[in-house]
Amino acid sequence: MRLEGKNILLVVPQKQFRKEEVFGPKKVFEDEGARVTIASVELRTCRSITEEAIEPDIAISDINGEDYDAAVLSSGTSTPSTFWKNEILSGIVAAMAQAGKVVAATSLSTVVLAKAQLLDGQTATVYCLPEAIEALETEGAIYTSERLIVRGNLIMAEGPEEAQDFAEAVVTAISG
Repeated sequence: MRLEGKNILLVVPQKQFRKEEVFGPKKVFEDEGARVTIASVELRTCRSITEEAIEPDIAISDINGEDYDAAVLSSGTSTPSTFWKNEILSGIVAAMAQAGKVVAATSLSTVVLAKAQLLDGQTATVYCLPEAIEALETEGAIYTSERLIVRGNLIMAEGPEEAQDFAEAVVTAISG
């Protein structure tokens, strides 16, 4: 088990999350021995687009990035309204990346990495939605349609189809 003793923060939108980006990676991380903490904006049930539910363990406002080896941001249709303008989440992501910890985001959540100033002048991928591409580029990132990008401790996936490869990339990055 490559992640024995590791703590992963899995950030989930409160509503309309993509189940492939939450349950698949969570299982991979746990199967490798990691402790996974679910975070969301509030401590109330998170619901997927297709109504699957997951309970958050911690509110984003209560996260201490020092407690985790990685932050993994999942996504869904509510991501622009719940994560893109969340300065607390951007600050956590920035601090964790600066501390050399793994920071990973999939689909629309990669915009959070850009807003945290982690992608300035770098190629980045995001779910192919015009406003998401514009948000990346506004923050200085260079959009590419690559499906999976691993750049040191930063990992990005284009969408839910990459959830398995994305999770494996996170495991590899954490386990070194």
